[in-house]
Amino acid sequence: EDTLGHSQLVSRYAILFAKELGIEDRNFLIDLERGALLHDIGKIGIPEFVLRKDGPLTRREKEVVKDHPYLGYEMIEEFDFLKKAAQVVLFHHEHYDGSGYPFGLSGSDIPLGARIFALADTLDAITSDRPYKVGKSFELALREIENCQGSQFDPQLTDVFLSIPIDKWQEIKSKSSICLPLSAVH
Repeated sequence: EDTLGHSQLVSRYAILFAKELGIEDRNFLIDLERGALLHDIGKIGIPEFVLRKDGPLTRREKEVVKDHPYLGYEMIEEFDFLKKAAQVVLFHHEHYDGSGYPFGLSGSDIPLGARIFALADTLDAITSDRPYKVGKSFELALREIENCQGSQFDPQLTDVFLSIPIDKWQEIKSKSSICLPLSAVH
């Protein structure tokens, strides 16, 4: 239930952001939405005790969790209608400076959908409560994202992301907590 709510919320964030970037291509938006909804599907292959652990993960547990993008990609990449969405799943933890995983890609080698999604996912990760932390305000989240501009995140995309008024993000989150219908694009 938590994963479903998170995936639906970040898909809405990602679609809002893509539209703010001026992306109108319906196929791109659908692939982005599908990738966002499925981005953590690989966690099915991660042991439950690791996913639900209250405290910090050990080095080994972190390495196990880092397998989830590739596991998810392997699960969906053979379906023709999910081929482009699979790119979001596989690359959503890559960092603009090459310090991410699973491949250490950098810059424009990371597909645009994954670079867009990474910002949306991070916004939710910072502003949501987790078993090991209390969520922060949108203001603090946007400051943290700004601090990672050029390292974790594409600097040009980050500029646009930070220009979106906070009330738009808050509205999506408040509507999502009331009712989580599945599709933002279809």
